[in-house]
Amino acid sequence: MITNLIQNKFLLLFIFFLFINCKTEEFTRTGVNSRDDLLKPTFHYSYKEIIKEPEFKNLKMLGSVKKSGVYGERLYGQILRCLRFKNITKKVEKKYHLPDNLLLAMIVQESGGVDLLPNSTDDGGIGLIHMQASLAKKFGLKTYKNCNKLVCKKHGKELRQLIKEYNYDRKKLISCDDRFHPILNIDAAARMLVYYKMGKMTQNTQIETAIYGYAGSYNYKKYYKNVLLYMEKLNDKSLLDDIEKEFNRQNKSLTINNEKGDFDLYIETHQKQNINYGLRKYK
Repeated sequence: MITNLIQNKFLLLFIFFLFINCKTEEFTRTGVNSRDDLLKPTFHYSYKEIIKEPEFKNLKMLGSVKKSGVYGERLYGQILRCLRFKNITKKVEKKYHLPDNLLLAMIVQESGGVDLLPNSTDDGGIGLIHMQASLAKKFGLKTYKNCNKLVCKKHGKELRQLIKEYNYDRKKLISCDDRFHPILNIDAAARMLVYYKMGKMTQNTQIETAIYGYAGSYNYKKYYKNVLLYMEKLNDKSLLDDIEKEFNRQNKSLTINNEKGDFDLYIETHQKQNINYGLRKYK
């Protein structure tokens, strides 16, 4: 019985990876004329309150957050937090012909959906998809104090101090550093993936080649494996159903804008907030 379950699991994983490899056939049809077109954003938005900020009462998140990210109910908590940004990743993936949930899986891997969480080593990386200052600058983003270093402990500590100074208010933080802006950050990560793919021809899959350029030779194999596994989990309806049930179980007293809240309303409310960052205009 156990042997059959293991065999079925590996069969499902094989089918999933085969599906992803097929999806990459569209990966380079981005509509850009050259790699240089990918080095700058095609828009620049800050924050405009179109949708009023919600009021949550008695909210209990799955998992807790510390310097290294989500712990406790780690996977459930990561996916829950990441789903708040799925309407952004979906639109960006469509624009750049990326496989479904690739960018969302990268968010799970990088920040676990904790959007104001600096890299745990304080090396200067920040954003839903952690981005070093030098890479952010290369792809047209503004960085705090105009930092352009790949690794900078001083910059990392300055970012932590800035976040505390602004009391974790993202709409204020984005005026200091574009990496705090969810759309600018995710769009830049997508442009990086396409840029690195267009610049290198290998025998690897297109996703693997792009992630090699993004994550670097030292870390890319583990990173690539994790991203594919997170993509699988984000497509696992039974897992998503379990996360929804657990959230609802722990949030029986939740209210959102004085209305009884549940998982669906929580995600919907957060995704509506993304309109304030320019999602309607993004294309």
